[in-house]
Amino acid sequence: MSKVIDLKTYIGASSSRLLVMVDLQEDNWERLVRDQPFGLDRVLDNCRTAIQHARDNGIPIAFTRPSESFGAGERRAQSPWLPGLEPKRADMVFERQQPSCYGNSLFNDVVSRIGSFAIGGLAAERICLATAIDAADRYHRMTFLEDASASGRRPHAEAHLVHGIATSAVELFADIASTSHWLIATAPRPVRGHRYG
Repeated sequence: MSKVIDLKTYIGASSSRLLVMVDLQEDNWERLVRDQPFGLDRVLDNCRTAIQHARDNGIPIAFTRPSESFGAGERRAQSPWLPGLEPKRADMVFERQQPSCYGNSLFNDVVSRIGSFAIGGLAAERICLATAIDAADRYHRMTFLEDASASGRRPHAEAHLVHGIATSAVELFADIASTSHWLIATAPRPVRGHRYG
């Protein structure tokens, strides 16, 4: 049985000509493992699938991470990228001074030229939500890949509940799509000839 794809989400996802992956670093993964989120391995598999699809189809990829001084009074060394999820030479890497990806002015410049993007990765409850709010403020169209994203737990809520709340909050500002729907929406379409007689 096939799943029905929401047309609004499909149109939004199909216009996503940039894939943004946030905080795919070892220290973030270790923090999330401690929080015991449901399906973290599946989330990382969906991130890999989205990244490979983007590379195979010429969709630019932007990786974001906090700057060395983000959230701390002193500089700290960057955590290594997760194996298999690291940027390649052709990919963009943006360091943020704030939770939102727009905390890097070059990110804003790139998205302003493209107008829309899909986003996934770790720290969805902070980074993806903050980015969704800023994208809406700039009239940029964002598609949140909810199953290629994970959230950490909060003091009185387990990680899966936080992720559900974060997804509902992001939905106020952006389109929500599964990775499989985004893959379908951004797959190349065959050009069909028309016969005129």
